[in-house]
Amino acid sequence: MRTLLLIAGILLSALGYFAFHSTKDPLLLQGGLTLGGGFVICAIFAVKAKWHGIAGAGILAFLGLLRTLPGATSREPFMMAAGAICLVVLFAVIRVLRAERLRRSIEKLKAGNA
Repeated sequence: MRTLLLIAGILLSALGYFAFHSTKDPLLLQGGLTLGGGFVICAIFAVKAKWHGIAGAGILAFLGLLRTLPGATSREPFMMAAGAICLVVLFAVIRVLRAERLRRSIEKLKAGNA
């Protein structure tokens, strides 16, 4: 999961850089670096506090997805790509959190603490 967060952060930062060079819009550079940097920070944070970093990345992915929706509906390619990356990260975080919840439930049942 940390690898996915790191790759998503680097991809979003690079996407912001390329969007800036093709459109000369500094807001796309700022948005890409902010969102990408946030994912990189969550990946680094997940080294010591795994679930805090993953949950933070899920919230960041949700907010990033909401932020890119208006641009994706107007068919802007950079916004659509950023939204797709956020959607992949969001689904991955949900999958990991559900698996951990299931693992803890099974562990509790095996211990007899139902």
